[in-house]
Amino acid sequence: MSVSASVIRPGVLARGAYTCRNRRASAQLSLRRSDARRLATLGPTLASVTLGQGAASARLSLLLQNGPQGPSYWSDGGLECSLLGRYEPYLVAPNFTDSPPAVIDVRPWVAWYTAGNGWRWLGTAGVNASRWYRWTATASGVQQWRTPAGALNSWTWAPIYVHPGQNTYAISVFEIVYWYARPRYTWRYALSSASANSVTTYCNYP
Repeated sequence: MSVSASVIRPGVLARGAYTCRNRRASAQLSLRRSDARRLATLGPTLASVTLGQGAASARLSLLLQNGPQGPSYWSDGGLECSLLGRYEPYLVAPNFTDSPPAVIDVRPWVAWYTAGNGWRWLGTAGVNASRWYRWTATASGVQQWRTPAGALNSWTWAPIYVHPGQNTYAISVFEIVYWYARPRYTWRYALSSASANSVTTYCNYP
């Protein structure tokens, strides 16, 4: 595997090997001191990781940051666990805000877990694949979601179906790139509404 981040420097930052067992793997890579100092200056930075096995390869997004950070959550939006039916969650994008206004690229995901398969990722383009959506964030929210009358019509993703009987857990994640002088990347979990009276970080489908 190899990791690249052009904002730190051109080319490959680090290489390493990994071995998959039961659909899981871990790897340890090291950065040059100069690259680590640059990362510390930049803060959380969007990078890419290329995974390969034989002639096959895949390129995925990766967040590099200096030291571990606890999970954070968008303040609104999220995964409605059973809005359309007991096993049909409904995803609502947070109303991203920014001042001054800035173009943003947003990519939504639903991560789901079962004891048999571990964690897997579902995007708007299928398993392990999601699309980027370009909007404009303003101080009052996403410009494109405001109707001529001023009402909010936020981006949603539905229907999403969950197979019953597998004790599935699901949580939503939104990636976002703010386009300033240099791209600023972040991602956060989105809260989930298990019922009308409780808000949790995930949905559970028995």
